[in-house]
Amino acid sequence: LAFDCKMAERPPIRSRLAWQEEVGAPQELRSPLDPKQEDVVQPLQIDAGWLPVYQFERRRVDSIVSFVSSPEKGLDLFCQRYGLAENIKVLLEEEPRNKLRTAVRWNAMLAIAELSAVERALEGKEASLLQACFSSVFLLPPEEKMQDMARYLFLKTMEAMDNMLQALVLGSSASRVSELLQNIFQMLLTFTTSERECVQERAVGRIEKMSSALFRHPTLASCARYLRTSERTDIVLVFIEAMRDTSIFDKKRATDLLAMVMEFPDFWLADLPKIMRCIHKNLDSINTAPARQSVASLLLLMADRRPGKVLTTLLSIAPPGDRTALDMWDMMISTPRPLKKILKNLRKRLLVIDAMFPAGVISGSESPDMARKIQSLLPQVVGLLDHSNTDVKRRVLTFFCSVMGHLKREEARPTVEQLEEKLLPLFDDESSQLRELSICLFRERVQSVMVHDKKRIKSYVHRALLPLFFRLSDQSNNVAKAAREALLGAAELLKWKQLRHLVRTQQTWRIGESLLEQNRSRAQELLSQSLPYLRDAQASLREAAVRFIGLAARPLRDRREEEKLAEICSALRPLETDSKSFVRSLAAQTIVILSSPREQPRSRWALQALCCWRR
Repeated sequence: LAFDCKMAERPPIRSRLAWQEEVGAPQELRSPLDPKQEDVVQPLQIDAGWLPVYQFERRRVDSIVSFVSSPEKGLDLFCQRYGLAENIKVLLEEEPRNKLRTAVRWNAMLAIAELSAVERALEGKEASLLQACFSSVFLLPPEEKMQDMARYLFLKTMEAMDNMLQALVLGSSASRVSELLQNIFQMLLTFTTSERECVQERAVGRIEKMSSALFRHPTLASCARYLRTSERTDIVLVFIEAMRDTSIFDKKRATDLLAMVMEFPDFWLADLPKIMRCIHKNLDSINTAPARQSVASLLLLMADRRPGKVLTTLLSIAPPGDRTALDMWDMMISTPRPLKKILKNLRKRLLVIDAMFPAGVISGSESPDMARKIQSLLPQVVGLLDHSNTDVKRRVLTFFCSVMGHLKREEARPTVEQLEEKLLPLFDDESSQLRELSICLFRERVQSVMVHDKKRIKSYVHRALLPLFFRLSDQSNNVAKAAREALLGAAELLKWKQLRHLVRTQQTWRIGESLLEQNRSRAQELLSQSLPYLRDAQASLREAAVRFIGLAARPLRDRREEEKLAEICSALRPLETDSKSFVRSLAAQTIVILSSPREQPRSRWALQALCCWRR
């Protein structure tokens, strides 16, 4: 039985495969996806008695008939002896790449599908055959440049290729299916990087068909587990890149592919960081509404399933202010559930590794729309101000400063009320940044007060006046400036014209006196509030505290409240050994004045002289 490698002649005896080179429809085959289809070639029922040669070569003819009609005993040897796989490869390689005029490629795919059911017929030859198949078909001219008959042949060839790929997997042994799947997808992925768009589209289309079959066909589904994580991820990346505006790949098909990915997230979303990086790289080039919505759905799914990994990945790939990252944040926080999960995970990480509040979210909050979307985050973020890490608190305050400027006042009210008790202690934090940010946020709070809330907020503002007064003497110019602006806002809220004038004219030495005059009923409270500043790390604040205490304690001396005066003097005595001479001198003089009995009322000028005393 002769078998020409060019297959110019048809073999006189054929099995299910009808080998045709001329243009024409080959015998229809049942799809290898049909679970009822048997994977073995059926024995041929041949009566050779009518052949003229039979009467002369009966023994040999009977031998041939017996050989080819018993595939389970000898078809694999027949295929190997006559090099069927090699001949198919040669035929494919010799086909011209610039045109499609015959059914050779189509028949080659059908033949390979049939041979996949023959044991060992293709063993060790699959990779070279696949490369020949893909190159012979993918590298053809674009479909729109083909004539009607060529286009028909092309479509039938692509259909046969999809069936061939599935048949190869189905016919592969369990020990080899993993290697085969990897070879198929690796080769297809290689073609997706071609400079020719038609080649990319053809390769992606085969990936689509194969990927879909891996889950929807009952037999192929069991093979899916053999595909390595790297191949799965690369396939997802190809689907994402197919969404780009510049891609000629049909966007509807691309969205369908991502939908398939999201239908089986455990399988496809194994390497989440790599997928996140791909989205970040391509998102600016994905602008059609369906494609962008599809990517947003993928981000939401990943954030809902693995919020911690999403958080750390986005923080690592996105510099502060990165617009693409902000768009990704915007997509992920569009619904409350993933947003809450991200924040919950963030809080845990902060407590464990002193992570910093996400720069991406802080920058993102500068967008009004985004600020409103993340409103549900704010009450939980307030709790982060209890964290021991200074940088965490700094980022949280920066976050709130950005958000408050964009949220409507009614929206801001519930959150800033929670902030009020957190802010005042931060006025005196060791970090100048925290002092400045907390004071600035206080000013924002004062400016956002609504009419019906002014009565309640005034009590809060009264408690902030003295710390703000002392911060006018802060060695940090930024803090002193922030305190001055906050005091001015407080004076306007309280309608204290004198205080507003003194702040505007920067008469710092008279502001303390004005606070005492305006708050005579709270003089004792102010006195007690000022004592901790005697231990402040800054000498300028210790000096300001001594001066203020000297003024605030004068009424006690007038009323001869010796016990309270003794407590104040006791608080002042450690400063007699202060490291700064001007603080030591002022503390000593104040103690003498408060300890001595008062013989006659002093004029207002005497009080002013004490306030203005300099070292």
